[in-house]
Amino acid sequence: MQSRFHPYRDGYSLLPKLRKISLDEVFLASEGSGDRYRREKQLAMEHQTYCVEEQLSPKLRDAVTSFLIEHHPRLKGRIGPLEQLVTEIEEDIVIHSLDAERDWMSFGHVCFPSGWRPEEKIGRPLAEIHEPIPGMDLSGSRRLVETMVHHGPFERFVWSVVFEDELNFHPDRKRCDFDSSSPVIFVKVERQVTVGFPDFGGALFGLHQSLIPFDQIERGPLVAALRSMSPEHLEYKGLSQSAPRVIEWLASLPS
Repeated sequence: MQSRFHPYRDGYSLLPKLRKISLDEVFLASEGSGDRYRREKQLAMEHQTYCVEEQLSPKLRDAVTSFLIEHHPRLKGRIGPLEQLVTEIEEDIVIHSLDAERDWMSFGHVCFPSGWRPEEKIGRPLAEIHEPIPGMDLSGSRRLVETMVHHGPFERFVWSVVFEDELNFHPDRKRCDFDSSSPVIFVKVERQVTVGFPDFGGALFGLHQSLIPFDQIERGPLVAALRSMSPEHLEYKGLSQSAPRVIEWLASLPS
């Protein structure tokens, strides 16, 4: 479950920063962490809305299901409905549909949302889904969806600083604050991958959460990234109060 990626090294950015990847890179096998993901998914499914659907075409559903079975290392040879298969893997899954008139989130099986509710996003276009993010340019959202459907696969990263060993940051769950007298710090990394299905009018999003423990965090780049965030971005990330204290504490540590 520990992350092999350190996206904070590149600072904090709202740009999509899509990187083209191969099909073999879409789902990366993780060692020994599958049980934790499955256990925490089951717990989340007992306490929050996690599976939503709106106007998902049967052909797109079947295409995504077949892709997961063929390409995910934990699903080789498996059969079953999409909803069941997603409970067996580390990733959360979102499907975004596209036609001549609109784009919309048509399916989501999301147990580890990063501060959002699936039931509030289903059926909405990408521009509205990302509307709460301060400073994000949403004018090219339709074009971005078209790129993800007709090209790719792509990979991008989203990260934040958190103060608990948790994967699930649903907004209804109470979050821990930073305590310099008993400091706990992780960098939570969300690896987002997209796979397009142009023949069926949609794209698959895989959302994989992982944590970088403090002893693996590169303190200098993290401090620089936190200092580069605007007050609005810190507020959006829930770090307005804690970021100055985290920076001060990190700066006080011996090199």
